[in-house]
Amino acid sequence: IYQARDLFSADPSGLSDPYARVVFSRQSQRTKVLNETLCPTWDQTLVFEEVEFYGNPTMLAESPPIVVVELFDYDTVGSDFLGRAIATPIVKLGGEHQMAKLNWHPITRGGEPAGELLGAFELYLNEGAELPFMPPTRQDVYQVPSGIRPVMQLTRIEVLTWGVRHMKKFQLAAVNSPSIEIECGGVVLSTIKIKNAKKNPNFETSSMLFDVFLPVEELYTPPLNIRLLDHRSFGVKPLVGTHMIKSLQEYRRDPVAMVQTIREKMLESGFGDADYSLDMDFADQGAAGAVVAPAGEQPPVPTSTSGEEGEFKEDVDWWSKYYSSSGNEQLGRVYREKGYENMVVFEEELENYFDNFTDLAQSFPLFHGKRHEDEDLDEDKAVGYFKGTFRVYPLPADGSDPPPRMLKNVPCNQLVEVLVRVYIVKAFELQPQDPNGLSDPYLALKLGRFKVKDRENYVPKNLSPTFGKMFELDGTLPLESELRVQIFDYDLLSGDDLIGETKIDLENRFLSARRGVCGLPKRYYIAGPYKWRDAELPRQILEKWCATQALPPPVWRGNSQVYVNGKTCCLRDYETRGQVHKDWGPPEERLALYTLLDLGLVPEHIETRTLFNPLRPEIPQGKIQIFVDIFPKSSTIPPPINITPRAPQDLELRVIIYNVQDVILSDTSFTGEKMSDIYIKGWLKGQDKKQKTDVHYRSLNGEGNFNWRFIFPFKYLPAEEVMVIKKKEHFFSLDKHEEKHPVTFVAQIWDNDIFTPDDFLGLVELNLNFMPKANKFAKSVSLDDLPDNEKGKPVPMVSLFDQKNVKGWWPMYEEGGPDTPREMTGKCEMELEILSKEDSEAKPAGKGQEEPNENPHLDPPNRPATSFLWFTSPWKSLRYIIWNNYKWYIIGGLVLLLIIAMIGLFIYSAPGALSEKLISSL
Repeated sequence: IYQARDLFSADPSGLSDPYARVVFSRQSQRTKVLNETLCPTWDQTLVFEEVEFYGNPTMLAESPPIVVVELFDYDTVGSDFLGRAIATPIVKLGGEHQMAKLNWHPITRGGEPAGELLGAFELYLNEGAELPFMPPTRQDVYQVPSGIRPVMQLTRIEVLTWGVRHMKKFQLAAVNSPSIEIECGGVVLSTIKIKNAKKNPNFETSSMLFDVFLPVEELYTPPLNIRLLDHRSFGVKPLVGTHMIKSLQEYRRDPVAMVQTIREKMLESGFGDADYSLDMDFADQGAAGAVVAPAGEQPPVPTSTSGEEGEFKEDVDWWSKYYSSSGNEQLGRVYREKGYENMVVFEEELENYFDNFTDLAQSFPLFHGKRHEDEDLDEDKAVGYFKGTFRVYPLPADGSDPPPRMLKNVPCNQLVEVLVRVYIVKAFELQPQDPNGLSDPYLALKLGRFKVKDRENYVPKNLSPTFGKMFELDGTLPLESELRVQIFDYDLLSGDDLIGETKIDLENRFLSARRGVCGLPKRYYIAGPYKWRDAELPRQILEKWCATQALPPPVWRGNSQVYVNGKTCCLRDYETRGQVHKDWGPPEERLALYTLLDLGLVPEHIETRTLFNPLRPEIPQGKIQIFVDIFPKSSTIPPPINITPRAPQDLELRVIIYNVQDVILSDTSFTGEKMSDIYIKGWLKGQDKKQKTDVHYRSLNGEGNFNWRFIFPFKYLPAEEVMVIKKKEHFFSLDKHEEKHPVTFVAQIWDNDIFTPDDFLGLVELNLNFMPKANKFAKSVSLDDLPDNEKGKPVPMVSLFDQKNVKGWWPMYEEGGPDTPREMTGKCEMELEILSKEDSEAKPAGKGQEEPNENPHLDPPNRPATSFLWFTSPWKSLRYIIWNNYKWYIIGGLVLLLIIAMIGLFIYSAPGALSEKLISSL
């Protein structure tokens, strides 16, 4: 029986006093009692002599009897059962020379795992065969024989005792003065107690070591136990919690091989000599003497000679980089066309890609007693955490000088005041909290005692809000190391509901050599919107990284070649185009940045974190995209990035409708004439307000004259090429919601009717960012001028935002059905102009022909005399409708009436005249 591990605790101290009772056949023996441990190492051999079995020895070898090992906790009165292990011995009938091997046997109690037992069991035939010698004794106890016991070697264990975190109350009292005991292989290392964990939870001495004999084979290595004690009044030191590390393989290193590898690589590359030693101080790194550089070449301070924005235009900003990095082809098009580099958008938490930033120190949960297997991930039951790490390596067997310490070059573990910048981009897939199936989310942050609530800036009725917010928080590490980002649902009358939250360990990011404090961009700019935003220059970061990794400092050859970590990096390998952007920094800084990215440091990024609600801890409540910068207040803090959502510009679209031609005549007058009462209706798609011209009445040839001005103010995002509209969903809505639409002008031609609905004749839709070029003459207008023409003919396209003013003729059409083609129903002459708010105020103009009728001045339309509304102009109706169409009928009728009147008069007067003439003749 060599050792056991991960036993149950049976005493109030959280430990046990275990011993093992071995039952074989009708005999039993017990080991010695080891006090206060959950991982005992007995190193004891139990010998059962004269054990009788009946039957054939060969059958006994094929089906050996079992060995039952029961473990108990020793108490003055009675013993507590800890578990049972069952093993099968190796039967040796004589002549076998194979030695038994130690194996781990599972211990169970009540069907549950209760630990493991490391032991070996042999059964010898005692009928004239030569039995092995009895094993050596120690304190009247047989030890495990040398052929079976593990081969031991002197091993050094370095311990980084950083501090304790998140300590809960123990026995109704706060844990204020904790200390740590590290035990492995029977050797115990104790730290100095922390004076006041509330003021500083870190240990004064961060690096310790002890030497212990450990097995060469990892399988037999005893566990490493971490015990936390609290120093209380009257010398009371209760055991608060323990943690057991079963395998030390993760922490094993070979410093001698590391030094030899680095020396060989330096000699192969031709940099330096082979006198490199791993023993160096962190404070000595980063000095000028550690870098071989040409005389007079020092890293310059970043300055800009091209202005704050460089050559960047207004349509390229941080959001352009975000959309391009997110794979948005449309919104990131301009950014990609300019050839700039994307950042990394991580689909999960940043910790998942960088091993939780535990390269310097890990957090080991401490439990009071042994936890069950199903509690391995239940960190809520932990009484606290020990923050530290280990390095395990063998010492020379010949007694020569030990290798240099590996945990010597660690940062200072004193309190650090930092400025934390939290950039929150957007959230999506949020769980609805309101009866309408939506939420009104807003942000809240918490860092230690500092809380921020952005309640007044909630986003109404949105499950995928875009925040674009930056918050600055002051903190002290490690006292205030946990950052909470929360999203609440705004409620007017009741309390706000927590949608979800995410937690970020800032201390791990701050201490990690991966530099989770500020992402590294792919290019080093000293000007423009993507200017370097870290507190240190790339060359300084590279030197400090080499120091923390116990590597020799970078060796430079000029400013275009550097040797780091066994690799030679050349500037030409990263800048293959040969062109240098005018906003790039010095070449040595650029090369240092490329080298850092190759070494796996955190790049410029956005991380996507999952939100959880404590009431439903296992169900995701949505996701949030953020990135966090951490700067020590002792350093020069750079200005923050502006990630405020793009503010739309106030623009004005002016459309002048001059003339229309070839409009189809949809009406027939009572005189039988084909005619239309034409007017134009226009609006911007997405806006509710429509404008229309006056009516050109009685167009007999499809022509219309208007000289009419439309004015449409709107808000425009140049980078996204969309129009922003804010409006209420319905009359009783408290908030306006935001919509984005392409800037599309729609012009429709209608036939005006008085007693029946107006007739739709045709339309034209113009996307002002991508519209077909206008024709100069009406006779050249056809449906082939549209980009989606049936012939597939390429059409020249223009942008009104580039040209500012466009004038000409466009076809107006009516869409056909599945079996009918598109039909052209007219041609429209328009002038479209885009003005900024300042230009529109400087060049005022009225709608239609209202005052001020300027810019340009519009004369009244030159319409024919036949254009009028018939029942409002009776004389014109008689002249231009009745007389023009029926004048010959009227003249003929009048002549006929005159003739009839003359005949009637003749008939009427003829008898009298005849009688008078007859009488007068008589």
